[in-house]
Amino acid sequence: MRILLLDLEPTARKSLAKAVHWLSNGGEVWPFRTVEAAVKQLDDRDTDFQLTIIGGDDGDQLLGAFTALAATGNIPPTLIVSACTSVEAAIGLLKAGAEDFIVRDAEDDWIRRLPDEAAAIVSRSQSQRLRNRLDADLRESQRRLMQIVDGSSVAMFVIDHRHHVTHWNRACEILTRIATSDIVGTNQQWRAFYSEERPCMADLVLDGAIEARVAQYYGNKGYRSSAVLAGTYEAEDFFPNFGDGGRWLYFTAAPLKDDHGRVIGAIETLQDITEQKRAKEALRENETLLRQIIECSSVATFVINEKHEVTHWNRACEILLGRKADTAIGTRSLAREVYHHDRPVLADLVLQGSSDAVIALYYEGRYRKSAITDGIFEVEDLFPDLPGGERWLHFAAAPLRNDDGQTIGAIETLIDITERKHAEERMLESEQRLAQIIDGSAVATFVIDREHRVTHWNQACAALTGLPTSELIGTNQQWRAFYADERPCMADLVLDGAMEARVAQYYGGKKYHRSLVVKGGFEAEDFFANFGSNGRWLYFTAAPLRNSQGEVIGAIETLQDITEQKSAEENLRQSEERYRVLSITDGMTQLYNARHFAQRLREEMERAERYQHPLALMVLDVDNFKMFNDTWGHVEGDQVLIRLAKSINQCLRRTDQAFRYGGEEFVALLPESNMEMAEAAAERVRATFAGAEICPVPNQPVQCTASIGVTTFVPGESPRDFVARADSGTYEAKRQGKNRVIRITPKSADFEI
Repeated sequence: MRILLLDLEPTARKSLAKAVHWLSNGGEVWPFRTVEAAVKQLDDRDTDFQLTIIGGDDGDQLLGAFTALAATGNIPPTLIVSACTSVEAAIGLLKAGAEDFIVRDAEDDWIRRLPDEAAAIVSRSQSQRLRNRLDADLRESQRRLMQIVDGSSVAMFVIDHRHHVTHWNRACEILTRIATSDIVGTNQQWRAFYSEERPCMADLVLDGAIEARVAQYYGNKGYRSSAVLAGTYEAEDFFPNFGDGGRWLYFTAAPLKDDHGRVIGAIETLQDITEQKRAKEALRENETLLRQIIECSSVATFVINEKHEVTHWNRACEILLGRKADTAIGTRSLAREVYHHDRPVLADLVLQGSSDAVIALYYEGRYRKSAITDGIFEVEDLFPDLPGGERWLHFAAAPLRNDDGQTIGAIETLIDITERKHAEERMLESEQRLAQIIDGSAVATFVIDREHRVTHWNQACAALTGLPTSELIGTNQQWRAFYADERPCMADLVLDGAMEARVAQYYGGKKYHRSLVVKGGFEAEDFFANFGSNGRWLYFTAAPLRNSQGEVIGAIETLQDITEQKSAEENLRQSEERYRVLSITDGMTQLYNARHFAQRLREEMERAERYQHPLALMVLDVDNFKMFNDTWGHVEGDQVLIRLAKSINQCLRRTDQAFRYGGEEFVALLPESNMEMAEAAAERVRATFAGAEICPVPNQPVQCTASIGVTTFVPGESPRDFVARADSGTYEAKRQGKNRVIRITPKSADFEI
């Protein structure tokens, strides 16, 4: 043991130093004679002390020394050793944070008590470290829960370290048609995707086997590691048993880790990309077909060959550009018709395979590459001198290739987008609002305009609130879905710019805060008693909607049911409480255990001394217990202990506390009890236990008795002395014939409360 010793009393220095060195049991003792030297050592924080012992006989000096050491913030548990008998000085030091106070007596009894007191202090310190570690575990559990919540916007399932499903969200239920109740707790997640048992991607990630076994399961499925999140993998595959005709799924899997980096589970998300795959396939087919088209009748189109000569010029092109086909075919002077001077058109540049820099010379800021097909360029430009007057044209050019991939020409299409351009200007504000509404439609969502009228109330919102869209659209009664009386929803407050001013009125205790994602947005959660059969917890957000000038023209509010999350949090809290109760309870008798007795004894002694209230202690020991065990066996002996525990509980008050101290020995703390009250309670326990029917063999009752000692607390005495005095009563009871109660009156009777 490493001990810091601050001895402020020169006359007792030699005896205290000797006792402390003996206590360290070969460890390190760092002696200091001044407070300043000890403070400097603690400030350095280079040495980890397990115990501080401060010696001195002046109460004020001791308090000042302890306060100075405590101010460093690095002081270990502290034991005061002093010849000072002032109760006020001892109480002052204990209130300041000292763990215990030992009175140094002339008979050196304090030296014998020192090891027990020091051991008890160190034990309490170790218990505190254990509690801190449990707190850290709780934070880790909360962090894992948050990871799961973060992934809940799409179909998702989570497995633990045993590959058992712990979460299977609603989106996953809808996608796979397998209910959460059928899959959670099992390791049969493969049933949702495959006809035979095999690992899912999450299983492989959990085992760290994704790289080794990828060829076996995902060799041709577009498998790849994520470029965004380390340890995450992605793939896509076709699942024929999903929906009508099968579905394409894009899925990702990532490990879940604790604070120490240990993999404790895995999460897998799934998205239906069937329509996207079909659209891409159709687009590829259409583009292939488009490149082979020689004549296109739907839009203005012309084709040039490898010599840049026009080979096709359709009727729509004649109308749009005002030039007949017979005058255009075979020529290379198309630019004069629209630009009034010789220069290449877009088809010429594409045919030449021109670089972006060359194309930018003619169409800087107006061209773009096709996002779908390589080699295609698109331009939108204004032409003031066309036959029909000033027109906006969208034109695109693509190379034409033969079967060998050689460029043999180019095709250019031209579309009059004049009306579209005008409509875009008129529709810009409407499209911005529509885009925001669509973005929020994955969850329950409603939108209000600048007059607080509901413009959108999606199906998810109708399902959640029970109010159909038809009842809310066009009204300003959105409050009906959530509250019994009319009041603004969060979207109303955001729209008015009054969220901050009125938050205390409506959301003061609802975990309200600003959105970290959307500027001007807010988030909160609350319980709605009228939702469902027992009410539901909702997480809701609100954000303003703005036009192209930045003016607020409405607001959007989204709502998510977080009832299950809240329930999980409450279950976790109850689990922690059950663990705490188990840690202080004796498993056989269901009484508190000896460790909890040590804590409660000190607390009750401190309370009795602080408020000058009485406190009694009862120690009970089963008579002839070894003989009973030898005769009837330990199993029946355990039943005797359980019977005594029940007798104690039957006879004590609700404010009293009983503990199994060890083996067949029990103790009980009786706050607010003097000697007469304690003796009466002990007699009730003795009689109840002696009269209990105990039959180790059917129809052969055996009487079991207990010897009981009781005493009362004397201010200033140590827990050890208090317990030892009560325990001496049990020995005296046995000496006098057993099955009796013996009261032990403290020698310091003048100080008894």
